[in-house]
Amino acid sequence: MIALSTLLGGTASAQDSILADRETIRQLAQQIRQLQEKVAALEAKQGSAPSTTADTSSVPASGDASASASQLASFQEAHEVRGIRWRGFGEVNYKVLNQRQPELATFGFVPGSAGNFYTGDFDLFLTSKISEKASVLAEVIIGEGDAQRFDIELARALLKYDYNDHLRLSIGRYHTAIGYYNTAFHSGKWLQTTVDRPLVMEFAGDGGLLPTQALGLSVTGQIPSGKLALNYIAEYGSSDTVRPDLDDGTVVDENNGNHVNLGLFLHPESVPGLQIGGSYYHDRISDFLKGPSVRLAQTVINGHLVYAAHSFEILNEAFLIRNAYEQGGPISNMPAFYSQFSRRFGKVRPFFRYQYVNTNIKSSYHSDVLLRHGPSFGARYDFNESIAFKTQLDHTIRKGSPDVDGLQMQVSFAF
Repeated sequence: MIALSTLLGGTASAQDSILADRETIRQLAQQIRQLQEKVAALEAKQGSAPSTTADTSSVPASGDASASASQLASFQEAHEVRGIRWRGFGEVNYKVLNQRQPELATFGFVPGSAGNFYTGDFDLFLTSKISEKASVLAEVIIGEGDAQRFDIELARALLKYDYNDHLRLSIGRYHTAIGYYNTAFHSGKWLQTTVDRPLVMEFAGDGGLLPTQALGLSVTGQIPSGKLALNYIAEYGSSDTVRPDLDDGTVVDENNGNHVNLGLFLHPESVPGLQIGGSYYHDRISDFLKGPSVRLAQTVINGHLVYAAHSFEILNEAFLIRNAYEQGGPISNMPAFYSQFSRRFGKVRPFFRYQYVNTNIKSSYHSDVLLRHGPSFGARYDFNESIAFKTQLDHTIRKGSPDVDGLQMQVSFAF
């Protein structure tokens, strides 16, 4: 634990990147585009329809640069209909817990049952180029809820303009760049190694603790910094975090004000696959017990250290969530972290994750969480570049409640 805290304690940020070295992937994408342009020119001479390139802003994460290059090439073969390129992600899950009345029914899991099958999220990712520098990105989720009912959510919808490598603009609905996980992994479970997301980085609608989605403006790009490869991100938007209570499903609306999120992260050339960064998020929320007129300042500070190369995946993130009444009163400082390690052996990737969340009992929010921590371990097996099977064992220590053990199995796929 001391080693984990030391590893987590120093560093900070996030961005829409993948686990492998970002610069390596960018260069590979550029080479693929150049090759496709040459093919298009030859096809044009023969009277054939030219090839098109895929948007790579949601290339699946992988354990090393070579695997990422292979998956990137796969994504270049995305389906296209009238200039709209799309990929899909799906999953089928089975979950069993040793508590008869466990927790919230998310993704179709039935609370009170020993275990059951459910489909989770069905994800459609679409992109379309408008001009040389402008494009549109959309992510549509069909999610399973209670009693096998399904709803549709527009998880992301962005108009993007890439002026150059130093200035890339996006406006619309986005996943906030709080930390690393929320920008490296989006809704498709096939993209991530584990069956589920760490609790602190779970989407708010599924019981997570942070404002994970927003509507507004995002600006990112490279900062001239030589071999440090420093990047920045700045967001200004509106979050409306609606989070269900993990125990009884009661929905709580934070009534967020507009937020500001600033982050820096770097990819030093001397250590390919390494990313170090941090972010600072600030907005205002309401005390739902005292009414919308009683406001709190909410601040989220994040630091992360990630290494993904040579078949290794090492993810470390630490958070401090701070809620302070604007007119004076108790201040809640709530720490959280997770640390995840995996290594690929051929088609198999065993993994281990430890997560920790400690919320304040005096806080208006997260009284259902309190202190939770424990390990998860399992393995992912990739049948091919499109189908994976995962199995995961969880042990969670819960303050004021019995410990809970769980087994999760998942078949995830991309098409």
